[in-house]
Amino acid sequence: MSGQEDLLEKVIRRDLKALKIRSYQDDAGNIFADIKGNEKHAPSLLLNAHLDTVKPGENIKPKIRYGIITTDGTTILGADNKAGVAAIMEVLKVLREEKLPHGDLQVIFTVEEEIGLMGAKMIKRSWIKADLGYVLDGGKVDTLLYKAPTQYNLTAEVIGRAAHAGVHPEDGINAIKVASEAIAKMKMGRIDRETTANIGIIQGGHATNIVPDKVRIKGEARSHNKAKLRKQIKHMQKCLTQACLKSRAMVKIKVENMYNSFSLDEDELVIKIAKKALIGLKIKPVMKMTGGGSDANIFNELGINTLIVGVGAQKVHTTSERIAVEDLFQGAKYLLEIIKETSARKNHKKQKDL
Repeated sequence: MSGQEDLLEKVIRRDLKALKIRSYQDDAGNIFADIKGNEKHAPSLLLNAHLDTVKPGENIKPKIRYGIITTDGTTILGADNKAGVAAIMEVLKVLREEKLPHGDLQVIFTVEEEIGLMGAKMIKRSWIKADLGYVLDGGKVDTLLYKAPTQYNLTAEVIGRAAHAGVHPEDGINAIKVASEAIAKMKMGRIDRETTANIGIIQGGHATNIVPDKVRIKGEARSHNKAKLRKQIKHMQKCLTQACLKSRAMVKIKVENMYNSFSLDEDELVIKIAKKALIGLKIKPVMKMTGGGSDANIFNELGINTLIVGVGAQKVHTTSERIAVEDLFQGAKYLLEIIKETSARKNHKKQKDL
């Protein structure tokens, strides 16, 4: 889970060492590995997957039935993003064993992606040596996620007044009630095709016989359109301030930009390569935008055209998470095909230098 990647980091660095690939870590815990290619003029590739998973992610008991890997239903599976990690490690092994031609590769395994892309945010542009990037953090193998939203987080503390709930309840201002009234008036869920909003955390109160004087709520809004995003956040803030004014409560609101959107054109080389790789596997490419954020948001903001590609994980962030065994194989084959197709673009760097 996020913040508990230490054991997996040790396993990955051990396995990289066994492949005679040197790796190193930054202060955040991100793992970097640079693999020198044997195709001098091919574009260099950034390959990324994140090491953390969401809760509940402890004591996972995976099982295979009819070719589908699931759990016993009490935890997530963690295919998001273990499937991406596995695909990268398998492809590195195949490249070494079969001595396949390829350009320079930079592998980055990031930490704490699930709690706000925290690991990727620590990476400096000067550390990235690649021309193009692929983040193996999508769903279906045939799907290319070329567009992702901006996300703002909203944290608010509603401050009421404590009182004895049975003796003098009229002397209190119930912060939970005030916050609930504000939330009830907020537009939530799917706002439009480009925009979503959610309140995911509410915390407050001490005992049933005390009118709660404080409650903390935390939510988010996402959109591919920044004007719409700002409008949604202002709406959520307005609901809070109006509810507090009505009940004579106070509110402290903090809005934080978690990451910015990206959108890639279909004629970008990173997309052309991915499409041709799928076609080589006799799979029809599907272009989609996503409502989720990933490390691709950060790499694109740093100026590296980065596409999110699928490795088969389904129903992620739930205890119904699953992945087909065939998709695990297909995800690795797909990545290998991307590397092969990239190595065929031998004139890329020559053109770039002109």
